Amino acid sequence: MNRARHIAAQPYFNALVLPLSYVALSLTPNLPSVSLLLAVLIFQTTDILDRGFSELVPLTFKLSIGSTLAKLYAWPMLMSAPTFSPPTTRESFIFSLFTETLCSALALIPLWVRHLVRRHGRAALAPWFRITLFPTVWALNWVTAGGSPSGRLGSWTPLVGDEAYRWTRPFVGFVAIDFAAAGWAEVIAGLARLWILGSPDEEVEEVHPPHGQQAPLVDHEGEGYGSVQPAQQQQQQRKPRSNSLLILAAILFLLGVPSYQISPLPIPTYSESTTPLSVACVLPPHRSLNSSNTPLREYIAETTAVAPRAKIVLWPEGAVSFRTSAERKEAIELLKNITVGNKVWIGMSFEDSANNEGDEGEGKPADSEPVRNGMALISPDPNNPVVFEYSKKNKIPNAEAFPKNPSTNNPPIATIQLPAPPSLPASEQKSYPRPISLSASICLDFTQQIPHLPYHPDLILAPARTPHPSLGLAMASLAAARGDELGASVLWCDGGSGAVNGVYGYGRGSRGLLVEEVGNGGGSWVATFGVPYNGRKDEGRPRTVYAWAIDGVCPIFFLLAILVGGWKVEGIFERWNNEGPGWGDHGFTNGVGGSV
Repeated sequence: MNRARHIAAQPYFNALVLPLSYVALSLTPNLPSVSLLLAVLIFQTTDILDRGFSELVPLTFKLSIGSTLAKLYAWPMLMSAPTFSPPTTRESFIFSLFTETLCSALALIPLWVRHLVRRHGRAALAPWFRITLFPTVWALNWVTAGGSPSGRLGSWTPLVGDEAYRWTRPFVGFVAIDFAAAGWAEVIAGLARLWILGSPDEEVEEVHPPHGQQAPLVDHEGEGYGSVQPAQQQQQQRKPRSNSLLILAAILFLLGVPSYQISPLPIPTYSESTTPLSVACVLPPHRSLNSSNTPLREYIAETTAVAPRAKIVLWPEGAVSFRTSAERKEAIELLKNITVGNKVWIGMSFEDSANNEGDEGEGKPADSEPVRNGMALISPDPNNPVVFEYSKKNKIPNAEAFPKNPSTNNPPIATIQLPAPPSLPASEQKSYPRPISLSASICLDFTQQIPHLPYHPDLILAPARTPHPSLGLAMASLAAARGDELGASVLWCDGGSGAVNGVYGYGRGSRGLLVEEVGNGGGSWVATFGVPYNGRKDEGRPRTVYAWAIDGVCPIFFLLAILVGGWKVEGIFERWNNEGPGWGDHGFTNGVGGSV
């Protein structure tokens, strides 16, 4: 009966793969949709992998088609760098299909590992470790993939609908969110088996005998083909698995409880424990949205207009281009007049010849020379106007391979002394100047983990230029996640078409402080928000656990805590079941584990 139901259900689950992959695998994956897709894949691969590894090829193709269609509208824009001619629809589809096929194949690896362990290592693992195997491998799989050139962009890691687990980012990064997505998939798959097969377990499953023989239902620890264990023994085996399913669902629920104690609103702007900070993003109204070669004078004029209202001003990625080091020096001198007169810091984003980095000469580079995409922070100190410079590390695949030249330097960090606002009462100005630590990353740098910094950054300057609203939303979400990991706010200044702008990250609430118009013509904006203040003039805040620990330590400890803690709880349930009549025999466990 179970075998017939299993076979009858396969076409329905098979039909769900393509539409679910289209809905779940956009540039901003949704946690419920990803969990539902993974649950369908769990149910399907249980049968598919029994027939052979090659059976995964059609499934991979369907997943790649669905995710390609979900991202196809954005790929042509992403591949269109100013120095390249726009790709054709065919070229975009081929490139997208190839990329998504690799990503889909990577996503199926944890399912394959799950199948192998359940088939060949069942006796060596307790039921709790069997049910948490897939979420654990799934989370570690994307930690490894996060080091690829595209990082988390385009991965299956949820960026939307994960609000219940975002509080874990300063502790373990994305690992808890990935674990939750796969964990809920196991729970959903168990409920689907309960509904369709009459049991949430996989203890009794389909076995494929030699050709010409009928496939009976046997236990994987049975004595070969044709042997069926007694119903009483099967019932005893199902109880631990049923407990494991219940424990996993309870842990995932409890993991989201702290989020209800965290306010969705930003931290107060004006309070004893915060420092009000005004920032601005310069977007000239007459700028060319499809070119990074906007004249310098437009940005100078717009910066002059917003500087009196802000203390930190940022230009979008590639705002201006310099052909020689002399042009860059001239721009810095022009900005010094603004910074000194208004006591403001300006983040000047630019492109120039990579050969001019630190070059004091004034030679004119050839057009074929590599281009550096960088940012310089200009201070109001006339003697030392440049606080730091930073060059973009990650490049757009297939678009910035040349002539854009990626940097190998880690993000800089520096502390500035913020003067007291003129409107502040004299009694409150005694605590000024206050330290504000600044760092920087440029656009696609946020797809990967930000390298460890020597101390805590309060604000990360993030110039960007995304060519499509979906890409802007995805990158802003990744920037917010990186800010949460470091406990820092992120000033996201996007000068691209359909840009999304705002202050995101730690303490900014669920949607960030400010979200500009999605579309053209947003214009420059100024925002004031609160930065946590510890009451000392010469000491910054401590780093987050994730930023403080060695790479990989926090995710490993988190997963070990889940595995060991759940195993201990499962042992308690088993003792209750073995001690006689009680909750395990007459309650939820018997009802879920029983045969239908």
